[in-house]
Amino acid sequence: MSYAGPKIRDVTGEFDAAAKQLPPGRLVKDEYFTLFEAVGALEIMDPKMDSGFVPEDDTAEPEFDVCRGLLPTEVLWIMDQLLGLLIGWHDGYPLSQTVFTSLHVDRLLSPDNRRPYNLHFGSSVSTGVSDTEQVIHLVLRAYCLALVKSCALVLHTIQLQNFYEEEDFVTHLFGRELLHGLSAEDALGSIGEAMNWLPTSDIQKDVRDALSARLDFIWTYVSLLTNDLNDWHDLTDVLDTIKATHHLAPPIPEAFSDKVQRQLASSTPPRPMMQVSWDLACQKWREMCEDTVAAGRLTTEDICQSPQSLQRAIWAFAYRDPPPNTYARAYLQTILFGAERLGENTSFFDLLLVDIRDLVLAGDPLANPDNFLIEVPSDPRHQSARIMEVFMDKVFDEYMNFFRMVCQNRCRIRRTFTQSIGVLDSLEAVAVQTDADLDAITPMRNGDVLLCPMTCWVRYQKLQIMIWTIQLGIETDVYLPHELSLMYWLLSWILERKLSLITHSEVFLVWRMSEANGMRDTRVVAECLSSQDYLRSLRTQVEAERSLSIALWQLFTVLTAVKAIKPLKQDYARELLLYEARMKSYLGLTQDPIPPLSEYKAARSALGSVQEVCGTTTAMTKQAKSHLAELKKMTPHQARYVGTEEQFKREVKQMETTCVAIAVQTSQLLRLSVHQAEMGSATSEEKLGIEATVPAPGSRYHDWWVVPQIKSTK
Repeated sequence: MSYAGPKIRDVTGEFDAAAKQLPPGRLVKDEYFTLFEAVGALEIMDPKMDSGFVPEDDTAEPEFDVCRGLLPTEVLWIMDQLLGLLIGWHDGYPLSQTVFTSLHVDRLLSPDNRRPYNLHFGSSVSTGVSDTEQVIHLVLRAYCLALVKSCALVLHTIQLQNFYEEEDFVTHLFGRELLHGLSAEDALGSIGEAMNWLPTSDIQKDVRDALSARLDFIWTYVSLLTNDLNDWHDLTDVLDTIKATHHLAPPIPEAFSDKVQRQLASSTPPRPMMQVSWDLACQKWREMCEDTVAAGRLTTEDICQSPQSLQRAIWAFAYRDPPPNTYARAYLQTILFGAERLGENTSFFDLLLVDIRDLVLAGDPLANPDNFLIEVPSDPRHQSARIMEVFMDKVFDEYMNFFRMVCQNRCRIRRTFTQSIGVLDSLEAVAVQTDADLDAITPMRNGDVLLCPMTCWVRYQKLQIMIWTIQLGIETDVYLPHELSLMYWLLSWILERKLSLITHSEVFLVWRMSEANGMRDTRVVAECLSSQDYLRSLRTQVEAERSLSIALWQLFTVLTAVKAIKPLKQDYARELLLYEARMKSYLGLTQDPIPPLSEYKAARSALGSVQEVCGTTTAMTKQAKSHLAELKKMTPHQARYVGTEEQFKREVKQMETTCVAIAVQTSQLLRLSVHQAEMGSATSEEKLGIEATVPAPGSRYHDWWVVPQIKSTK
């Protein structure tokens, strides 16, 4: 038996003949091509999907010659356009739609190009050429080199910190390399060479000054990214000069093209080139500079030495309006976590120890830093320090997330904190064992009551994270209007337990202060007095928030009962299943689990009539206002808001305004219900003819405290 081998037939001609039968623009697609297949496939010759598709009246490659001479004013426009595209990349657009659309940048990044990365490959600018060509091959080239290196530096900073690909920032380079053979110092050297040449050119002075300003801007920007400079205000000063000379630049849009995407390594459909107005680009640059300056202020000694002040400062940074972009948030993380210490005198270990001391161990020898230096194994201080050290090592990573994760976007903060709840719940079991070990060495009890400092501290942090997840869920509009009643009730339940922990710590603090006064230990007395002020501020704030949450859950409950807020029609839904779905993040808790649905229903049933609810809501609102008035009297050091005084006062003012709004809407509800009852227009509370609307995020007095708007429908 013989084997003839495979038969080979050349089908090139047949494919060419078939291709000629397809007119340009014709979509090649099977009529029975399913949606699932279409999502995962490339639709050949569909201009929305096929980046290689070239219309009949178009060319595959841009026809603009990047090496031809340009007027200096045209180079100005290209520089400004690149600045706009660069800030667009900072805002989350990919490089393929922004910087890479520049044909000059594309030539520099071409795989065929090598160091020193000239616009015309393999040769340098020769002597004797015109100033017009020098502007292209010296000034614009140096500008583009520095701009591309700035992209590499920004990527390096962002990728070293916590961020979320596509959600925050696009790091994809589409098969290009950002001038890996050229250092940032080399790029700055090219800028210096161009700036030295400009005064010797015959370019008009106003245009020459404008070119110098743009070179100065990119030089300052790259220097800031390499930490050679630390004052981002320098960048805004140069930006003002650039903005004042933008009118000198006539547009030359052919220097940019989205056809570059055909040469990029990408699995995504072709996308249009990003368009950004010059005024908006300047505004975005100014905002980024202000954000980075604000991030730098967080490293002051007074803030870094207090974990509570530092946490407030990071939250204040996250709530800047508009929100800081990804680089500014990564820059903040670099300042805080890029080294082994916070500032010169504060380590992360000290930060955690201070947090534990201020909350549960003020004046207690267990929190004395000197204990951790004792090396005698038989010394009880050494033994207790080792136990605490093991515990702190276990909670350290999760504790640092309280600071690090606030640097993310609002939705990501909530999702990450939701995941932290289960971790903290498991750490609470570890804390219980730690307290037992500490109590065996150094009894920590007042009479028959145990202090349990580590358990109290972990539980406090867990409750705080649970509170934040609910409040962030309200801010990001996660809950439906009729669900706000349940969430504010749960919030009040958590705040009540948080208040009991603070009270527990205060009782033991008073006990330690009485012992310290007998020993005349000034350091211990100072610690206790400072912690006493701090705990008093916490209790005041928690009481204000608890009063607000009670007022709002009762108000939303009665509005749902009278059909002013109507739940969605869900024919197959069951109340228990809906409750479990909404409480999914908290159902797995084994330590101090959340209450069951029956407890919420019992609280809802015990509210009483509309008039009774309005009276209770008014009383709770007055309590909240009195607590806020007391909170305003506390100093930044007492309430631990050093460095964020302005933001703290603004937030208290927003909560006071919320109290006034609740009182107004409650009186409106009471007036309408009484009036309609007197007129005989309602036979039951479920037919009062009242409508309530929930303000959208951004239009509320405070994002976390939603006040419904009540009006009559009759």
